[in-house]
Amino acid sequence: MHGHHPAADRTRSRVYRAIHDPDGPATLSTTVVHALADCLGVDPTEGRLSLYDAVDPDALDALFRHRHDGTPRSGGRLSFVVDDHHVTVTGDGEILVEPPTPRERPLR
Repeated sequence: MHGHHPAADRTRSRVYRAIHDPDGPATLSTTVVHALADCLGVDPTEGRLSLYDAVDPDALDALFRHRHDGTPRSGGRLSFVVDDHHVTVTGDGEILVEPPTPRERPLR
C-alpha cells in the first residue's frame, strides 16, 4: 500500500504505528497521509487529509531522505498536529499517530 505497512499497534495508549519504506515507491509524506487515513478510517484518495497546514510535505520528504551518497539518515524526529492528531515521524521510518483524547476533540 504505497510503502505504508500498518503495524496496527494500537495497544500503546491508542497510538497507531506505521513504518515507511524509504526504498519503496511512496514518499514519506504519502505514507504519513495513508497512516492518518487508516487511523481516521477514511479513504486517503478523498482529499480530506492535507499536511500543508501542519508541515510542508516536500520539506518532510527531504528531511528524512537518504543522503546524496545513498546512506540512510539516522536519528531525527519531527512532531506536528494534523486534524487534532499528534503525528511523530522518526528518521528510521516510524510514524506514530495519536488521536486526541475525547476531551481534546473540539465540538463540531
